[in-house]
Amino acid sequence: VYTFGALTYGALLVLWVRELGRVGWAGKVARQVELINGALTVVGFLWFGGLIWEILMALGSQQAYWPLEMGLVAVAYTFPPLIMHITWAEVTSQHARPSSRAWVAVLRSAYAAAAGIPLVTIWLMTSASAEWYRPALRALGAGLPALFIVTAVFCIVLISRQPRAVRSREGRATWAMAGLFGLMLLLFVAILAVSELQGGMYPTGYAFAGSVIEVMAKSLPLVFVFVSTYYESRFHFFDLFVKRGFSLLVTLGALTIWFSVTLPLLAPLTSSSAAPWLFAVTLLPVVALTPWLYARIGRVLDRRWLGRRYSTLEAVTRFLAGLRSATSEAEAVARSEECLSDIFQAPAVVQTSDAGAPAAFAVRHEASVRPTHGAAARFLLGPRAGEAPYFSQDVALVRSLADVFASVLDNLRLQDERRAEEQRVQDLSLSASRSELKALRAQINPHFLFNALNAIAGLLHKDPASADRTIEKLADIFRYTLRGSDSEWTTLEHEVEFVRAYLDVEQARFGDRLQTSIDIAPETRGARLPTMIVHTLVENAVKHGAAAVRERAIVEVRARGDAGHLQVSVSDNGPGFSDRPPRESRESGGYGLANVRERLAGHFGHEASLHVSRDETAGRTTVTVSLPLVTAGAAK
Repeated sequence: VYTFGALTYGALLVLWVRELGRVGWAGKVARQVELINGALTVVGFLWFGGLIWEILMALGSQQAYWPLEMGLVAVAYTFPPLIMHITWAEVTSQHARPSSRAWVAVLRSAYAAAAGIPLVTIWLMTSASAEWYRPALRALGAGLPALFIVTAVFCIVLISRQPRAVRSREGRATWAMAGLFGLMLLLFVAILAVSELQGGMYPTGYAFAGSVIEVMAKSLPLVFVFVSTYYESRFHFFDLFVKRGFSLLVTLGALTIWFSVTLPLLAPLTSSSAAPWLFAVTLLPVVALTPWLYARIGRVLDRRWLGRRYSTLEAVTRFLAGLRSATSEAEAVARSEECLSDIFQAPAVVQTSDAGAPAAFAVRHEASVRPTHGAAARFLLGPRAGEAPYFSQDVALVRSLADVFASVLDNLRLQDERRAEEQRVQDLSLSASRSELKALRAQINPHFLFNALNAIAGLLHKDPASADRTIEKLADIFRYTLRGSDSEWTTLEHEVEFVRAYLDVEQARFGDRLQTSIDIAPETRGARLPTMIVHTLVENAVKHGAAAVRERAIVEVRARGDAGHLQVSVSDNGPGFSDRPPRESRESGGYGLANVRERLAGHFGHEASLHVSRDETAGRTTVTVSLPLVTAGAAK
């Protein structure tokens, strides 16, 4: 126990010195309660170190060193006023209550008694006559328990006088501390009783009770490790320290029990040369169980004492699961706030800009999020359930989650940039396609008009009625062209009417040599598509198919709906061409299929396609356009 106490206070002393070194240059301001806490830590380390030294001297068969004993007594007397002082400083500083003169007077009296009793009694024992030795020794032995009793009463009354709101918020912790002081009160009342029965400081007649009470009394400073961290965490990694310290204490206890059981059994074998090996083998079960025991203790302390619902791995997994399906920065912020609140059992706000809305709670911990792209962000965490502080593992976990969130932000922002760039490219492509479409429409006027007028001139004398019908169809074509010159979209039904008029005019030009057919499924008539898409395919079939054959020329147009897509195909029996023909010149008909591809890609991306196929057996070339099947009513 004394070894554990020395290690505990030694580690706390190192941590306190490190924290004290941050005063000034790190922006940290030294508070009175921290200085008192440091003094209590130094005294605790000296106390347990002195006890270990005393035991080592006893093991060496040396007589007790009188200055060491007096030094331990002097160190023991410093505990009560320091405990009273740190409790008083915490209560007054945390709750901003004015200091009562009575409390200050009691505190000063405790310091005076702690310094005066050892000095006066030691002076009487060393300088006065022999008749004063025994009364001085009894006064020295009784003064320390009495001073601890006063300390317990002082702290219990001080804690119990806190405002009701404070007691309700920290009720369990407050009354747990009051209970510890109550146990201290009972312990030192028992020490006084046994001491009076035996007439000395250390009882000898009541061997068992006296030895137990003595060990408990000497180990009591371990309790004040928790007193010093009562209201807040003095050191950010106090949680790791407590878990390692508690594991060490359990290990020492397990080894003590193990050796107390195994040593009597191995006593007959200790004289042989195999004794060290036997002791090593008997320790193997303890060594094997130690990792499991440490992990189990850590989980119990995390969940029961520190209030952590998740381990580090579970928390990161929970956070990633919450952010996995986020598709925008706003959605990622909302989900991360929900996950942080669940993991730390505290209100949380994620600010993605310096001008973000302030948190509607007292911020207890803040972590920076520094993505590679775009503005930085911040995690703001409020008070945790039960007023639990944010210890080192919590701070490290927040940093890890901040790194995860930074990666998610980078990914979302890069996706937004890529989508914006794709949209810019698509807009440029559409703009170019619209310009080409206007050029395509303009080309209809001179080239098509010239061919149509020649055909009409040939019909005027042979078949005036056909000439009249051709003129009407020609008028329909130009009427459609003018009506759709400023519109990018039309319906398949209107587009087919335009195609019929175009083919009727071409029929007048080619005569019976041109055979056409149009087969449109009824459910596709209201489908919405870019203007002149079908006309371009038909015009391409006439120019490069029908015009290139001497026998009967065939042009067929079909439209079907298939799995949510509109499939429009135009077939001809011309000589055919490759899927990626060379760029046509403006004189030979313009932009053709290339313009169709660009417009489909600009409007629909990968959801639309243009495919050219050739059936050599049937001698047919088919150009098929596939695009999402959306009716004009649904689009609105």
